[in-house]
Amino acid sequence: MTLREALSQIPDPRARNRQYPLWGLLALILVAFLSRVDSLRGVERFARANPHLLPHLG
Repeated sequence: MTLREALSQIPDPRARNRQYPLWGLLALILVAFLSRVDSLRGVERFARANPHLLPHLG
């Protein structure tokens, strides 16, 4: 099982107007935390600093 498959199995509790898939958001948070980011604000900065990752995360 791939990480994407595992994360895709997590139920999405968000409202209907979702712009990004939950598995992609969780993968981004995981990659950022593995890169020593320690807050959700840091995850946002990490995503902006690494836009080349975003197409791979849905």
